[in-house]
Amino acid sequence: MPSLSWKSVLKHGHPIRRVPSLLVLCMWSASAHATDTWTSTATGVDYLHRIESGSVPQDIHVAKVDLTNPLVSIHASADLTTERGVNTRTFANNTGAIAAINGDWGSTSTPISLAMGDSTLWNPHFTDPSVGSQWGFFACDIFNRCEAGTRPVSDFSFLYPFLAPHRYFNAVGANGVVLIEDGTRGTGCFDTVRNPRSGICVDASRETLYLMAVDGRSSTASGMTCDEMRDLADDLGCYDAAMLDGGGSTTLVVDGAVMNSPSDGSLRSRPNHIGVILATSTDSECSLASGRWCDGTEISTCSGGRYLGTGDCAAFGATCEEDGDWAYCVHLSCPDGDGNGSECLSETEVRSCTDGWLSDGDCAYFGLACGEDSTGASCMDSRCASGPNSGFCIDETTAAQCASGTYAETSCVDDESCVVDGLDASCQSPEPVDSGDGGDGDGGGADGSEDEDHGGETGGSDGGDTDDASPEDSEEPVESTPSDSDKGGCSSVAKVAGPTAWMLAVALLLRRRSDREAIPERPRIP
Repeated sequence: MPSLSWKSVLKHGHPIRRVPSLLVLCMWSASAHATDTWTSTATGVDYLHRIESGSVPQDIHVAKVDLTNPLVSIHASADLTTERGVNTRTFANNTGAIAAINGDWGSTSTPISLAMGDSTLWNPHFTDPSVGSQWGFFACDIFNRCEAGTRPVSDFSFLYPFLAPHRYFNAVGANGVVLIEDGTRGTGCFDTVRNPRSGICVDASRETLYLMAVDGRSSTASGMTCDEMRDLADDLGCYDAAMLDGGGSTTLVVDGAVMNSPSDGSLRSRPNHIGVILATSTDSECSLASGRWCDGTEISTCSGGRYLGTGDCAAFGATCEEDGDWAYCVHLSCPDGDGNGSECLSETEVRSCTDGWLSDGDCAYFGLACGEDSTGASCMDSRCASGPNSGFCIDETTAAQCASGTYAETSCVDDESCVVDGLDASCQSPEPVDSGDGGDGDGGGADGSEDEDHGGETGGSDGGDTDDASPEDSEEPVESTPSDSDKGGCSSVAKVAGPTAWMLAVALLLRRRSDREAIPERPRIP
Protein backbone atom coordinates (compact mmCIF):
# COMPACT_ATOMS: atom_id res chain seq x y z
CA MET A 1 0.00 0.00 0.00
CA PRO A 2 1.48 3.40 -0.92
CA SER A 3 2.29 5.84 1.87
CA LEU A 4 -0.13 8.67 2.49
CA SER A 5 0.84 12.04 1.08
CA TRP A 6 -0.39 15.40 2.32
CA LYS A 7 -1.01 18.68 0.69
CA SER A 8 -2.34 21.64 2.59
CA VAL A 9 -5.14 23.59 1.05
CA LEU A 10 -6.91 26.46 2.71
CA LYS A 11 -10.50 25.93 3.68
CA HIS A 12 -11.75 28.38 6.28
CA GLY A 13 -8.14 28.74 7.35
CA HIS A 14 -7.67 25.02 8.16
CA PRO A 15 -5.45 22.45 6.45
CA ILE A 16 -7.60 19.76 4.84
CA ARG A 17 -6.26 16.36 3.96
CA ARG A 18 -5.97 15.29 0.30
CA VAL A 19 -5.96 11.48 0.06
CA PRO A 20 -4.61 9.31 -2.80
CA SER A 21 -7.45 7.86 -4.84
CA LEU A 22 -6.17 4.29 -4.38
CA LEU A 23 -7.20 4.43 -0.74
CA VAL A 24 -10.67 5.81 -1.35
CA LEU A 25 -13.85 3.77 -1.75
CA CYS A 26 -16.91 5.62 -3.04
CA MET A 27 -20.42 4.19 -2.94
CA TRP A 28 -24.01 5.25 -2.89
CA SER A 29 -25.41 4.86 0.61
CA ALA A 30 -28.85 3.62 1.53
CA SER A 31 -29.95 7.22 2.12
CA ALA A 32 -31.47 8.92 -0.90
CA HIS A 33 -29.02 11.14 -2.78
CA ALA A 34 -26.14 10.32 -0.38
CA THR A 35 -22.55 9.48 -1.24
CA ASP A 36 -20.17 7.76 1.20
CA THR A 37 -16.41 8.03 0.78
CA TRP A 38 -14.32 5.84 3.09
CA THR A 39 -10.61 6.45 3.59
CA SER A 40 -8.17 4.19 5.41
CA THR A 41 -6.13 6.47 7.65
CA ALA A 42 -4.10 3.94 9.66
CA THR A 43 -4.43 0.41 10.95
CA GLY A 44 -7.90 0.21 12.47
CA VAL A 45 -8.71 3.89 11.85
CA ASP A 46 -10.97 4.87 8.93
CA TYR A 47 -12.56 8.14 7.88
CA LEU A 48 -16.03 8.50 6.35
CA HIS A 49 -17.18 11.57 4.41
CA ARG A 50 -20.90 11.43 3.64
CA ILE A 51 -22.58 14.04 1.44
CA GLU A 52 -26.37 14.14 1.22
CA SER A 53 -28.09 16.29 -1.37
CA GLY A 54 -31.74 17.18 -1.73
CA SER A 55 -33.96 19.60 0.17
CA VAL A 56 -31.98 19.02 3.41
CA PRO A 57 -28.33 18.77 2.35
CA GLN A 58 -25.88 17.31 4.86
CA ASP A 59 -22.09 17.23 5.17
CA ILE A 60 -21.15 14.45 7.60
CA HIS A 61 -17.71 13.42 8.85
CA VAL A 62 -17.04 10.24 10.87
CA ALA A 63 -13.89 8.63 12.27
CA LYS A 64 -14.24 4.88 12.83
CA VAL A 65 -11.82 3.19 15.26
CA ASP A 66 -11.15 -0.50 15.98
CA LEU A 67 -11.00 -0.69 19.78
CA THR A 68 -9.68 -4.27 19.75
CA ASN A 69 -6.28 -3.08 18.57
CA PRO A 70 -4.03 -3.38 21.66
CA LEU A 71 -2.10 -0.30 20.55
CA VAL A 72 -5.23 1.89 20.54
CA SER A 73 -6.14 3.93 23.61
CA ILE A 74 -8.85 6.47 24.37
CA HIS A 75 -7.67 9.75 25.85
CA ALA A 76 -9.76 12.68 27.09
CA SER A 77 -8.38 16.06 28.13
CA ALA A 78 -6.38 16.02 31.34
CA ASP A 79 -6.16 18.98 33.68
CA LEU A 80 -3.28 20.47 31.69
CA THR A 81 -3.07 23.77 29.86
CA THR A 82 -1.95 21.84 26.78
CA GLU A 83 -5.19 19.79 26.75
CA ARG A 84 -8.00 21.92 28.21
CA GLY A 85 -9.03 25.37 27.01
CA VAL A 86 -7.45 24.77 23.58
CA ASN A 87 -8.97 23.95 20.19
CA THR A 88 -9.41 20.36 19.05
CA ARG A 89 -6.50 20.41 16.60
CA THR A 90 -4.14 21.69 19.28
CA PHE A 91 -5.36 18.98 21.65
CA ALA A 92 -4.72 16.32 19.00
CA ASN A 93 -1.26 17.67 18.23
CA ASN A 94 -0.29 17.95 21.91
CA THR A 95 -1.45 14.42 22.77
CA GLY A 96 -0.53 12.64 19.56
CA ALA A 97 -4.16 11.65 18.91
CA ILE A 98 -4.76 10.29 15.44
CA ALA A 99 -8.45 11.24 15.74
CA ALA A 100 -10.10 13.73 18.09
CA ILE A 101 -13.37 15.59 18.57
CA ASN A 102 -14.50 18.42 20.81
CA GLY A 103 -16.01 17.51 24.17
CA ASP A 104 -18.61 18.94 26.53
CA TRP A 105 -20.34 22.30 26.63
CA GLY A 106 -18.98 24.87 29.08
CA SER A 107 -16.78 27.90 29.39
CA THR A 108 -13.52 28.16 27.50
CA SER A 109 -11.56 26.14 30.06
CA THR A 110 -14.13 24.47 32.34
CA PRO A 111 -16.72 21.96 31.09
CA ILE A 112 -20.19 21.84 32.58
CA SER A 113 -19.93 18.18 33.55
CA LEU A 114 -17.74 15.11 33.91
CA ALA A 115 -14.10 15.45 32.85
CA MET A 116 -11.47 12.74 33.37
CA GLY A 117 -8.10 12.30 31.73
CA ASP A 118 -6.08 9.11 32.35
CA SER A 119 -7.90 8.34 35.63
CA THR A 120 -7.64 11.88 37.02
CA LEU A 121 -11.06 13.40 37.72
CA TRP A 122 -10.76 17.17 37.34
CA ASN A 123 -14.41 18.15 36.93
CA PRO A 124 -17.28 16.29 38.62
CA HIS A 125 -20.51 14.89 37.26
CA PHE A 126 -22.98 17.73 36.68
CA THR A 127 -25.14 18.40 39.74
CA ASP A 128 -27.26 21.43 38.85
CA PRO A 129 -30.92 20.31 38.78
CA SER A 130 -32.02 23.57 37.15
CA VAL A 131 -30.82 22.28 33.76
CA GLY A 132 -32.44 18.86 33.93
CA SER A 133 -33.06 15.83 36.09
CA GLN A 134 -30.25 13.86 34.42
CA TRP A 135 -27.01 14.65 32.64
CA GLY A 136 -25.26 12.45 30.13
CA PHE A 137 -21.66 11.32 29.79
CA PHE A 138 -19.41 9.18 27.62
CA ALA A 139 -16.72 7.22 29.45
CA CYS A 140 -14.17 4.47 28.82
CA ASP A 141 -12.07 2.32 31.12
CA ILE A 142 -8.40 1.62 30.48
CA PHE A 143 -9.33 -1.47 28.43
CA ASN A 144 -11.29 0.63 25.88
CA ARG A 145 -14.67 -0.55 27.18
CA CYS A 146 -16.81 2.52 26.53
CA GLU A 147 -20.38 3.49 27.25
CA ALA A 148 -22.76 6.42 27.13
CA GLY A 149 -25.14 6.91 30.00
CA THR A 150 -27.04 9.22 32.28
CA ARG A 151 -26.99 9.77 36.00
CA PRO A 152 -29.50 11.74 38.05
CA VAL A 153 -27.95 14.90 39.42
CA SER A 154 -28.65 13.51 42.91
CA ASP A 155 -26.68 10.28 42.31
CA PHE A 156 -23.90 10.80 44.82
CA SER A 157 -22.55 7.31 44.15
CA PHE A 158 -21.19 8.80 40.92
CA LEU A 159 -18.94 11.24 42.75
CA TYR A 160 -15.96 8.94 42.23
CA PRO A 161 -16.42 7.26 38.81
CA PHE A 162 -12.76 6.18 38.74
CA LEU A 163 -13.56 3.62 41.48
CA ALA A 164 -15.34 0.27 41.19
CA PRO A 165 -17.77 -0.62 39.78
CA HIS A 166 -17.13 1.95 37.01
CA ARG A 167 -13.33 2.33 36.98
CA TYR A 168 -13.55 4.90 34.21
CA PHE A 169 -10.19 6.10 32.91
CA ASN A 170 -11.29 8.82 30.49
CA ALA A 171 -14.64 10.61 30.29
CA VAL A 172 -16.43 13.68 28.96
CA GLY A 173 -19.87 15.07 29.71
CA ALA A 174 -22.53 14.58 27.03
CA ASN A 175 -23.89 18.12 26.76
CA GLY A 176 -27.00 17.00 28.65
CA VAL A 177 -28.24 14.62 25.95
CA VAL A 178 -27.66 10.90 25.51
CA LEU A 179 -28.73 9.85 22.03
CA ILE A 180 -28.86 6.08 22.57
CA GLU A 181 -28.33 4.12 25.79
CA ASP A 182 -28.07 0.32 25.86
CA GLY A 183 -29.62 0.14 22.42
CA THR A 184 -32.63 2.28 23.34
CA ARG A 185 -33.10 5.63 21.65
CA GLY A 186 -33.36 8.58 23.97
CA THR A 187 -35.95 11.32 23.69
CA GLY A 188 -35.92 15.07 23.84
CA CYS A 189 -33.25 17.68 23.28
CA PHE A 190 -32.20 21.13 24.47
CA ASP A 191 -33.31 22.58 21.13
CA THR A 192 -35.55 21.61 18.22
CA VAL A 193 -33.74 23.14 15.24
CA ARG A 194 -30.93 21.92 12.99
CA ASN A 195 -27.43 22.92 14.04
CA PRO A 196 -23.88 21.66 13.60
CA ARG A 197 -23.52 18.63 15.88
CA SER A 198 -20.81 16.49 17.46
CA GLY A 199 -21.37 12.98 18.77
CA ILE A 200 -19.53 9.89 19.95
CA CYS A 201 -20.71 6.29 20.10
CA VAL A 202 -19.82 2.58 20.29
CA ASP A 203 -21.46 -0.47 18.77
CA ALA A 204 -23.08 -3.29 20.80
CA SER A 205 -19.86 -5.32 20.90
CA ARG A 206 -17.97 -2.30 22.35
CA GLU A 207 -15.33 -3.02 19.71
CA THR A 208 -15.91 -0.08 17.36
CA LEU A 209 -15.87 3.61 18.23
CA TYR A 210 -17.29 6.41 16.08
CA LEU A 211 -16.55 10.15 16.30
CA MET A 212 -19.24 12.10 14.40
CA ALA A 213 -19.19 15.71 13.19
CA VAL A 214 -22.10 17.17 11.22
CA ASP A 215 -21.61 20.56 9.58
CA GLY A 216 -24.40 23.13 9.44
CA ARG A 217 -25.46 26.74 9.06
CA SER A 218 -24.62 26.83 5.35
CA SER A 219 -26.38 26.27 2.02
CA THR A 220 -24.64 22.90 1.57
CA ALA A 221 -24.88 21.69 5.18
CA SER A 222 -28.14 21.96 7.10
CA GLY A 223 -27.02 20.50 10.42
CA MET A 224 -29.16 18.07 12.36
CA THR A 225 -31.71 17.89 15.14
CA CYS A 226 -31.05 15.59 18.07
CA ASP A 227 -33.36 12.95 16.61
CA GLU A 228 -31.52 13.14 13.27
CA MET A 229 -28.27 12.56 15.18
CA ARG A 230 -29.93 9.50 16.70
CA ASP A 231 -30.75 8.36 13.16
CA LEU A 232 -27.12 8.80 12.13
CA ALA A 233 -25.87 6.85 15.16
CA ASP A 234 -28.44 4.12 14.41
CA ASP A 235 -27.26 3.94 10.81
CA LEU A 236 -23.66 3.46 11.95
CA GLY A 237 -24.75 0.60 14.22
CA CYS A 238 -24.25 2.39 17.54
CA TYR A 239 -25.55 0.87 20.78
CA ASP A 240 -24.48 3.71 23.10
CA ALA A 241 -24.28 7.25 21.69
CA ALA A 242 -23.83 10.65 23.31
CA MET A 243 -24.20 14.22 22.10
CA LEU A 244 -21.23 16.52 22.55
CA ASP A 245 -21.05 20.30 22.28
CA GLY A 246 -22.18 21.49 18.84
CA GLY A 247 -22.62 24.70 16.89
CA GLY A 248 -19.36 26.50 16.23
CA SER A 249 -17.59 24.05 18.57
CA THR A 250 -18.09 21.04 16.27
CA THR A 251 -14.62 19.97 15.12
CA LEU A 252 -13.30 16.60 13.96
CA VAL A 253 -9.55 16.15 13.50
CA VAL A 254 -8.09 13.08 11.77
CA ASP A 255 -4.34 12.62 11.44
CA GLY A 256 -3.62 16.27 12.13
CA ALA A 257 -6.17 17.79 9.73
CA VAL A 258 -9.56 19.37 10.43
CA MET A 259 -11.97 17.28 8.38
CA ASN A 260 -15.15 19.36 8.69
CA SER A 261 -15.87 23.07 8.19
CA PRO A 262 -16.51 24.67 11.60
CA SER A 263 -19.36 27.17 11.28
CA ASP A 264 -17.44 29.98 12.97
CA GLY A 265 -14.90 29.96 10.15
CA SER A 266 -12.18 29.37 12.76
CA LEU A 267 -11.41 26.88 15.52
CA ARG A 268 -12.91 27.44 18.96
CA SER A 269 -11.03 26.79 22.16
CA ARG A 270 -13.09 24.31 24.16
CA PRO A 271 -12.86 23.13 27.75
CA ASN A 272 -12.14 19.50 26.88
CA HIS A 273 -11.85 16.99 24.06
CA ILE A 274 -11.70 13.24 23.53
CA GLY A 275 -9.53 11.38 21.08
CA VAL A 276 -7.80 8.18 20.04
CA ILE A 277 -4.06 7.55 20.30
CA LEU A 278 -2.46 4.87 18.14
CA ALA A 279 0.94 3.70 19.36
CA THR A 280 3.49 2.23 16.96
CA SER A 281 4.66 -0.39 19.47
CA THR A 282 4.39 -1.32 23.14
CA ASP A 283 6.78 0.56 25.42
CA SER A 284 9.42 -1.66 27.05
CA GLU A 285 8.22 -0.71 30.55
CA CYS A 286 4.76 -2.20 29.89
CA SER A 287 4.16 -5.70 31.16
CA LEU A 288 0.57 -5.16 30.00
CA ALA A 289 -0.47 -3.25 26.89
CA SER A 290 -3.30 -1.76 28.97
CA GLY A 291 -3.74 -2.04 32.72
CA ARG A 292 -2.16 -1.47 36.09
CA TRP A 293 0.01 -3.80 38.12
CA CYS A 294 1.93 -3.92 41.39
CA ASP A 295 5.62 -4.48 41.95
CA GLY A 296 5.85 -4.55 45.70
CA THR A 297 4.35 -1.24 46.77
CA GLU A 298 4.96 0.37 43.39
CA ILE A 299 2.09 0.73 40.92
CA SER A 300 2.57 1.16 37.17
CA THR A 301 0.16 2.08 34.38
CA CYS A 302 0.11 1.45 30.63
CA SER A 303 -2.62 2.36 28.15
CA GLY A 304 -2.64 1.12 24.57
CA GLY A 305 1.03 0.20 24.82
CA ARG A 306 1.98 3.63 26.18
CA TYR A 307 3.80 3.69 29.51
CA LEU A 308 2.14 6.37 31.66
CA GLY A 309 4.32 6.12 34.76
CA THR A 310 5.01 4.48 38.12
CA GLY A 311 4.22 5.62 41.64
CA ASP A 312 5.02 4.25 45.08
CA CYS A 313 2.03 3.62 47.36
CA ALA A 314 4.42 3.33 50.32
CA ALA A 315 5.06 7.07 50.12
CA PHE A 316 1.61 7.42 51.69
CA GLY A 317 1.91 4.46 54.03
CA ALA A 318 -0.25 2.43 51.63
CA THR A 319 0.11 -0.97 50.04
CA CYS A 320 -0.56 -2.04 46.44
CA GLU A 321 -3.33 -4.47 45.56
CA GLU A 322 -4.21 -6.08 42.22
CA ASP A 323 -7.60 -7.08 40.86
CA GLY A 324 -6.97 -8.89 37.57
CA ASP A 325 -5.24 -6.45 35.21
CA TRP A 326 -6.11 -3.51 37.45
CA ALA A 327 -4.37 -2.29 40.60
CA TYR A 328 -4.71 0.45 43.22
CA CYS A 329 -3.08 1.76 46.37
CA VAL A 330 -4.76 0.56 49.57
CA HIS A 331 -5.17 3.05 52.42
CA LEU A 332 -3.43 2.08 55.65
CA SER A 333 -6.78 2.14 57.52
CA CYS A 334 -8.73 -0.16 55.18
CA PRO A 335 -10.31 -3.00 57.22
CA ASP A 336 -7.95 -5.99 57.37
CA GLY A 337 -5.82 -4.29 54.72
CA ASP A 338 -8.44 -5.17 52.10
CA GLY A 339 -8.80 -2.57 49.36
CA ASN A 340 -12.50 -3.38 49.09
CA GLY A 341 -13.19 -4.26 52.74
CA SER A 342 -15.69 -2.76 55.16
CA GLU A 343 -16.54 -2.88 58.86
CA CYS A 344 -18.80 -1.32 61.47
CA LEU A 345 -17.03 1.10 63.77
CA SER A 346 -20.04 1.43 66.07
CA GLU A 347 -23.76 0.72 66.04
CA THR A 348 -24.25 3.31 63.31
CA GLU A 349 -20.80 4.18 61.92
CA VAL A 350 -19.38 2.34 58.92
CA ARG A 351 -15.92 2.30 57.42
CA SER A 352 -15.52 1.19 53.82
CA CYS A 353 -12.79 0.95 51.21
CA THR A 354 -13.43 0.89 47.47
CA ASP A 355 -10.37 0.23 45.33
CA GLY A 356 -8.28 1.31 48.32
CA TRP A 357 -10.14 4.61 48.79
CA LEU A 358 -11.19 5.03 52.45
CA SER A 359 -14.54 6.48 53.48
CA ASP A 360 -16.24 6.75 56.88
CA GLY A 361 -19.95 7.45 57.24
CA ASP A 362 -22.66 7.58 59.87
CA CYS A 363 -25.77 5.57 58.98
CA ALA A 364 -27.74 7.31 61.74
CA TYR A 365 -27.94 10.39 59.52
CA PHE A 366 -30.44 8.40 57.42
CA GLY A 367 -32.10 6.66 60.35
CA LEU A 368 -30.20 3.46 59.69
CA ALA A 369 -27.94 1.11 61.58
CA CYS A 370 -24.63 -0.47 60.61
CA GLY A 371 -24.66 -4.21 60.03
CA GLU A 372 -22.16 -6.85 58.99
CA ASP A 373 -22.32 -10.23 57.33
CA SER A 374 -20.04 -12.41 55.23
CA THR A 375 -20.14 -9.85 52.39
CA GLY A 376 -18.97 -6.98 54.60
CA ALA A 377 -20.59 -4.04 56.36
CA SER A 378 -23.16 -1.53 55.21
CA CYS A 379 -25.95 0.69 56.41
CA MET A 380 -29.15 -1.25 56.89
CA ASP A 381 -32.75 -1.10 58.02
CA SER A 382 -33.15 -1.94 61.69
CA ARG A 383 -35.43 -4.84 60.75
CA CYS A 384 -32.50 -6.61 59.07
CA ALA A 385 -31.77 -8.50 62.27
CA SER A 386 -29.29 -10.99 60.81
CA GLY A 387 -27.31 -8.55 58.71
CA PRO A 388 -27.61 -6.38 55.60
CA ASN A 389 -27.94 -9.43 53.32
CA SER A 390 -30.22 -11.85 55.10
CA GLY A 391 -33.76 -13.16 55.38
CA PHE A 392 -36.20 -14.44 57.96
CA CYS A 393 -39.85 -15.43 58.34
CA ILE A 394 -42.15 -12.90 59.93
CA ASP A 395 -44.83 -15.57 60.17
CA GLU A 396 -45.79 -18.73 58.28
CA THR A 397 -46.91 -16.82 55.20
CA THR A 398 -44.62 -13.76 55.12
CA ALA A 399 -40.93 -13.74 54.17
CA ALA A 400 -38.61 -10.81 54.82
CA GLN A 401 -35.47 -10.18 52.77
CA CYS A 402 -32.66 -7.68 53.23
CA ALA A 403 -30.42 -6.90 50.26
CA SER A 404 -27.57 -4.42 50.79
CA GLY A 405 -29.42 -3.20 53.86
CA THR A 406 -32.74 -2.55 52.08
CA TYR A 407 -35.72 -4.29 53.67
CA ALA A 408 -38.57 -5.90 51.72
CA GLU A 409 -41.41 -8.32 52.46
CA THR A 410 -43.02 -11.06 50.33
CA SER A 411 -46.47 -12.49 51.05
CA CYS A 412 -46.83 -16.19 50.28
CA VAL A 413 -49.71 -17.27 48.05
CA ASP A 414 -51.85 -20.39 47.69
CA ASP A 415 -50.28 -23.29 49.59
CA GLU A 416 -46.86 -21.63 49.95
CA SER A 417 -45.22 -21.12 53.30
CA CYS A 418 -42.15 -19.22 54.46
CA VAL A 419 -38.96 -21.31 54.68
CA VAL A 420 -35.54 -20.23 55.96
CA ASP A 421 -32.47 -21.63 54.21
CA GLY A 422 -29.31 -20.35 55.83
CA LEU A 423 -29.45 -16.55 55.65
CA ASP A 424 -32.20 -16.58 53.04
CA ALA A 425 -35.96 -16.76 53.45
CA SER A 426 -38.52 -17.37 50.73
CA CYS A 427 -42.02 -18.60 50.04
CA GLN A 428 -42.04 -22.22 48.92
CA SER A 429 -44.68 -24.77 47.98
CA PRO A 430 -44.64 -28.06 49.92
CA GLU A 431 -42.82 -30.90 48.23
CA PRO A 432 -45.13 -33.61 46.83
CA VAL A 433 -45.40 -36.72 49.03
CA ASP A 434 -44.55 -40.04 47.33
CA SER A 435 -47.33 -42.42 48.41
CA GLY A 436 -45.70 -45.47 46.75
CA ASP A 437 -47.32 -47.92 44.33
CA GLY A 438 -48.02 -51.12 46.23
CA GLY A 439 -49.67 -52.61 43.10
CA ASP A 440 -49.19 -55.77 41.12
CA GLY A 441 -45.40 -55.88 41.00
CA ASP A 442 -43.01 -57.98 43.02
CA GLY A 443 -42.45 -55.18 45.50
CA GLY A 444 -43.73 -57.21 48.45
CA GLY A 445 -46.90 -57.66 50.34
CA ALA A 446 -49.16 -55.09 51.84
CA ASP A 447 -47.34 -55.40 55.13
CA GLY A 448 -44.37 -53.66 53.49
CA SER A 449 -41.89 -56.19 54.86
CA GLU A 450 -39.72 -56.02 51.72
CA ASP A 451 -39.91 -52.21 51.47
CA GLU A 452 -37.53 -51.64 54.33
CA ASP A 453 -34.15 -50.31 53.23
CA HIS A 454 -32.34 -50.25 56.55
CA GLY A 455 -31.09 -53.83 56.33
CA GLY A 456 -32.61 -55.07 59.61
CA GLU A 457 -35.39 -57.65 59.97
CA THR A 458 -38.71 -55.98 60.35
CA GLY A 459 -42.19 -57.34 60.40
CA GLY A 460 -44.94 -55.76 58.38
CA SER A 461 -46.94 -53.98 61.04
CA ASP A 462 -43.91 -53.37 63.24
CA GLY A 463 -42.21 -51.35 60.48
CA GLY A 464 -43.79 -48.21 61.83
CA ASP A 465 -40.89 -47.81 64.26
CA THR A 466 -38.35 -47.11 61.48
CA ASP A 467 -36.97 -43.64 60.83
CA ASP A 468 -38.09 -43.44 57.22
CA ALA A 469 -41.70 -43.89 58.22
CA SER A 470 -41.52 -40.86 60.48
CA PRO A 471 -43.15 -37.56 59.43
CA GLU A 472 -40.33 -35.70 61.16
CA ASP A 473 -38.42 -35.59 57.84
CA SER A 474 -40.65 -32.68 56.79
CA GLU A 475 -39.56 -29.72 58.86
CA GLU A 476 -42.07 -27.10 59.85
CA PRO A 477 -41.32 -23.61 58.48
CA VAL A 478 -38.93 -21.75 60.72
CA GLU A 479 -40.37 -18.63 62.24
CA SER A 480 -38.35 -15.74 63.53
CA THR A 481 -38.94 -12.14 64.40
CA PRO A 482 -36.67 -9.15 64.08
CA SER A 483 -34.47 -8.59 67.08
CA ASP A 484 -31.43 -6.51 67.91
CA SER A 485 -28.17 -8.11 66.89
CA ASP A 486 -24.65 -7.40 68.04
CA LYS A 487 -23.14 -9.15 65.01
CA GLY A 488 -19.88 -7.39 64.33
CA GLY A 489 -20.61 -4.98 67.19
CA CYS A 490 -23.50 -3.34 65.30
CA SER A 491 -27.03 -3.19 66.68
CA SER A 492 -30.22 -2.38 64.84
CA VAL A 493 -31.40 1.05 65.88
CA ALA A 494 -33.26 2.57 62.94
CA LYS A 495 -36.69 2.13 61.37
CA VAL A 496 -36.45 3.02 57.69
CA ALA A 497 -34.25 2.24 54.70
CA GLY A 498 -33.69 3.41 51.16
CA PRO A 499 -31.88 1.72 48.28
CA THR A 500 -29.24 4.44 48.04
CA ALA A 501 -28.70 4.96 51.76
CA TRP A 502 -25.46 3.00 51.95
CA MET A 503 -23.94 4.84 48.98
CA LEU A 504 -25.04 8.21 50.31
CA ALA A 505 -23.69 7.52 53.78
CA VAL A 506 -20.27 6.65 52.44
CA ALA A 507 -20.15 9.44 49.88
CA LEU A 508 -21.44 12.29 52.05
CA LEU A 509 -20.48 11.65 55.63
CA LEU A 510 -16.73 11.67 56.08
CA ARG A 511 -16.97 12.64 59.68
CA ARG A 512 -15.68 11.98 63.19
CA ARG A 513 -12.17 11.42 61.97
CA SER A 514 -10.76 13.94 64.39
CA ASP A 515 -11.44 11.46 67.20
CA ARG A 516 -9.27 8.88 65.42
CA GLU A 517 -5.95 8.91 63.63
CA ALA A 518 -5.31 11.53 60.97
CA ILE A 519 -5.92 10.10 57.52
CA PRO A 520 -3.46 11.13 54.80
CA GLU A 521 -4.61 12.16 51.37
CA ARG A 522 -5.16 9.58 48.63
CA PRO A 523 -1.96 9.07 46.64
CA ARG A 524 -1.97 10.46 43.11
CA ILE A 525 -1.53 7.61 40.66
CA PRO A 526 0.27 8.22 37.39
